[in-house]
Amino acid sequence: MGKTMIDTQWAPPGKGSWQLESAHFPTPISPYHAEILTEQFPRGFAAGTERLGILLSHFDHAVVNGFDYITPRIVGAPEGANGTPPYPVFKLISLLHPAVRRRLKSQKTVFERKPWRDDVALWQQTIRPESERRHLDLQRFDVVSASDDELAEHLEALHANASQQYYVHHRFTISSLTPVGDYLVKAREWTGLPDGVLMQACRQPEGIATVARAQFEAVVEALRADRSAQELLRTGPHAAENLAQLAARTDAVGETMRVWLEMTGNRLMTGYDIVDLTAIEMPDLLIRTLLAALDDSQIHAREETRAALAAKVRAAVPTQHKAEYEAVLAEALFVGSLREERALVCDFWAYGLVRRAILEAGRRLADRDRIAEPTHLLDASHSEILELVRGTGGPEAAELKDRHAYRITATADDVPKVLGPEPAPPPPPSWYPVGARRMNAAIDAAVKAIFDEPVPRTEPKAVHGLPAAAGRYEGTARVILRPDDFGRITRGDVLVARMTTEAYNGIMPLLGAVVTDRGGLLSHTATVAREFGIPAVVGSSTATRLIPDGARVVVDGDRGVATLT
Repeated sequence: MGKTMIDTQWAPPGKGSWQLESAHFPTPISPYHAEILTEQFPRGFAAGTERLGILLSHFDHAVVNGFDYITPRIVGAPEGANGTPPYPVFKLISLLHPAVRRRLKSQKTVFERKPWRDDVALWQQTIRPESERRHLDLQRFDVVSASDDELAEHLEALHANASQQYYVHHRFTISSLTPVGDYLVKAREWTGLPDGVLMQACRQPEGIATVARAQFEAVVEALRADRSAQELLRTGPHAAENLAQLAARTDAVGETMRVWLEMTGNRLMTGYDIVDLTAIEMPDLLIRTLLAALDDSQIHAREETRAALAAKVRAAVPTQHKAEYEAVLAEALFVGSLREERALVCDFWAYGLVRRAILEAGRRLADRDRIAEPTHLLDASHSEILELVRGTGGPEAAELKDRHAYRITATADDVPKVLGPEPAPPPPPSWYPVGARRMNAAIDAAVKAIFDEPVPRTEPKAVHGLPAAAGRYEGTARVILRPDDFGRITRGDVLVARMTTEAYNGIMPLLGAVVTDRGGLLSHTATVAREFGIPAVVGSSTATRLIPDGARVVVDGDRGVATLT
């Protein structure tokens, strides 16, 4: 990306309206991630929409000064088209355009065929095991003892794997969202209840069952039965050594700990990019999370709250629709693991392995005074990293230092929200043929639930957002703005962050509540908080600016308000 990362120009990267994507990327992204994102997201997303017959083909991504901007690409629409054509034109395209006709025909039977069920099976039986095997093979490579040439070859293999994993993640996006959007549309119609209440009822008893969660819970159960292992966790300042000692044991604690660390240790934990920390880089946090999970005193109360909310929605459904309600809810719950596992298994693990190798390369280059700090190599592109490792060129140390400084200081609050004309709304579902209306309404609802945030509203000592997860909690605010801040999280804290990811599952046992700047009711923050029964307010826009670190704060997840005490 070179010096364009710190360019001050904000021109549209192409035709049409380009919107800032800050729900996932509230700060600048690395050149490495930018390359994979802009190439593989559209490919994967387009494969998923074609499978289900969506007229939205994909979103193009473009990175402008380090920030991600997106624009929709609609089947049958010219590139750069902004806005919905007049109804007669839309109708004519629907009748005459071959690709549009094929997709609309496919939509008519999608809720009978339920292709997402096939995708869940494909994920569980084939894709996930294959991804895990590939990652484990790459993880066995010894980056420290490798020569520079061997490390460069390994980086090539890691880049190919990361690109493929990113594609796979987004190949399943539409399948993981369509049933949830359909549930929202139907339940909203039948009950008249707000989306925040409806999403509370769309939660698995005891939370979404993922492989990562099962591995973590196996460790907790083994620790619960072994007081000596618990004491070792609580002993001394050497967290990494304590974890290694536990993993070296030959009993149930050792066996479960080895599996857990092997399968999750090198996954990103603090965000979506190679600049984020992996779990194994935060051993103190892992230990605090394990100790917190040993106390299950709140599980029963949280399950009672979930059951009460689910009963409230069910009671509001008219008798004639109750059977259909249970059916659409079942489909929404069925795709839960697909929705939450893809990033954990695919790109978070792939990127964590990339990070490990880049940091080793950065250490070598810093020792040779080729760059100022090992972490500065994370701000180089893949090709630049290879040039630097092989000694054939690459950016100067000063340029990488400037990129690093820009990335850790710039935020989405300071950049344009739209480049080009203001975005226009999509066609209303009523314009589609009768058989296709349900599908388009579902997608529209799901996309809005991910990205739509309330108009920013503040008042003295309070921030307002969306009521993402029910409950009320008072605790100490821990404002997390960058990966290094995670080490300050202690049990019972209220996490205040710009956004969270699926990987935050790993620290949820530590938290009392969550408040974020970004995200809608179907954002990963909201979903994860609901599954763990932790009060959450999302999409507040201002929480990280208005809530001081260390302050006492009351989080009301029913009303969507966080108040300083």
